[in-house]
Amino acid sequence: MPIQGLNLEPREDTSVSLEQNHTADIIVPSVASDEEFRVLGYLPDYQNISIGSPGLEGSIAISNKPQGPMSLEMGDVLRSIPPKPYADALVQNFLDDVNYHYYSLYPPAFSQDYAVWWAGKSSGQPLTPEFTCLLLRVCACSLAFLDAKACQKLETDLGESTRSLSERYHLAAQRLSNTILPGQGGLIQVQQLFLTAFWFKTEARFIESWHALSSTIHEAQELGMHKGSFKSGISEFDQEMRKRIWCLLYCWDWQFAIFLSRPCIIHSAYCSFELPNMRLECSEEQLELPSPITHVLFQAQLGRALSHIPGVIGGTVPSAHAATVQQEVEKWFASFPPAYRITNPDSQWDTDYRYVTLQRHQLHAIGYMTRLIPLKTYLTKCETDIPDNEKIFQSTAVECSLKLMETSHKLLECILPANAKFHYATFMIFDTAAFLCSAILHDRNRNLPQRGDVIETIRLALNVIEMLRPLTKTAALCYPVLAKIAATIPLPSERVTQDSKPPESSNGGSKTPSQSRKDLDEYPANAANIADEANSPGLSGAGIYGPIPLELPTSAMVPLPTSGLGDLSSLDLGELSRIWDWETLDLDLSSMPPAF
Repeated sequence: MPIQGLNLEPREDTSVSLEQNHTADIIVPSVASDEEFRVLGYLPDYQNISIGSPGLEGSIAISNKPQGPMSLEMGDVLRSIPPKPYADALVQNFLDDVNYHYYSLYPPAFSQDYAVWWAGKSSGQPLTPEFTCLLLRVCACSLAFLDAKACQKLETDLGESTRSLSERYHLAAQRLSNTILPGQGGLIQVQQLFLTAFWFKTEARFIESWHALSSTIHEAQELGMHKGSFKSGISEFDQEMRKRIWCLLYCWDWQFAIFLSRPCIIHSAYCSFELPNMRLECSEEQLELPSPITHVLFQAQLGRALSHIPGVIGGTVPSAHAATVQQEVEKWFASFPPAYRITNPDSQWDTDYRYVTLQRHQLHAIGYMTRLIPLKTYLTKCETDIPDNEKIFQSTAVECSLKLMETSHKLLECILPANAKFHYATFMIFDTAAFLCSAILHDRNRNLPQRGDVIETIRLALNVIEMLRPLTKTAALCYPVLAKIAATIPLPSERVTQDSKPPESSNGGSKTPSQSRKDLDEYPANAANIADEANSPGLSGAGIYGPIPLELPTSAMVPLPTSGLGDLSSLDLGELSRIWDWETLDLDLSSMPPAF
């Protein structure tokens, strides 16, 4: 792959000069400095400084402190940074693709500081540890989202696997980051700490990601980013950036709580923050084009609405509040701009601005997942155990599950192949399919709403997650668990394909991750449509979902051997056990007759 240089756009100087405080002429007793107050545990007042610029002039990449001996940690990081052509390629890949997942960096600002960092490094100027950490985090995260050709070139030229490089960059940045005192790294430190949480989540290390998120939130609070208003003296650019980052941290926090059963870190009752105005990217020629941060703002709005429902702050949504949650999500859906609408979205930007499609499906998936949370209990009960006045919720739960699976399928379609590690789609497919398995197992009378579609959806989930196993740790963790659960229900034999041989590479061996990447990169125009299997009587119409850029192995279309329900007691969830409780599926069905 030809290495492309960065297109570095100039940006306006957003640093703020501190005006002379004329009251200093008045003789007053000595007052403790910010650092002295910090020792006592008080948060200093950062409202009158530009958090994006530690010095009065110059770039945040260059230190304004007197140059001293280089620390061991900084030396280690500088040796870890790849040569500039490769760093350029990784940075460009991050800004062009990965950054749009959450838009934690403003590309023009980062690009300018990146150029200054390299110039400073070449001329021997002292570099700030926080920006150096941020650069290495960008490289580490970018490596996880390269396409097959870029991976192959990088591994050939640098003589190391991209996975090993990513891990090495992460560890080097971590050591340097540990030398930065709380509150001393400004906005850049918050951004690089967030990318730490992002990297952990990409690697399916969810607990470490949550702890990294906690550190990021506390660092942001040290800077007063949780406050709802700013005093004079801080630039409009810095105000907007701190609002954006705090919104992003708030979104991650409430979604960790609801989706991954972690306690909330931010207490909404004790923080009031303003939403960003999203005008940084505003263009008079394209007024209706959504800002790349729009999806974060909408997620923050949903989190705020949910925080008023009892139980949500504690990380749970009781079934008693199911109707309230449905209403809030429907109102939220209705507030979307045309490009993100649920039905008939405005697709005029989809070709030239790919992030619009990605973020549309991302918002839809989060909305349906939120709707489903309080309804899951109705998928894990026998019909006789559901009160008559609540039976409608089971039908709603099934409908919501199928919509979530369809949306997750579309999300995968637009992120594959390079973004296979974007965890949302894979985890949502796994979680929803597991609960649909429970619904089938509890369906003793075989009258579950849309039962045929539910069974086919489970099959499709197995197909997709199996294909993703070599590419993402999330799928590698989820597939054995889902396969074990799904093995307890027989899938219709009329949809079993004839070829049951395992997928093989051209030389007869099992497929390697790099070969699987190649399959995804070079899928033919007539790639297999997994919905073609949904053709048995009783299914609703011509297939459940549209095509996905995956060439599914034929073995994935064969039902797994059935096993006894008792085998589930020994189910090994591995890392999933810390974020996902399989007992909520209520699969102890030994006392009930089979549902098939």
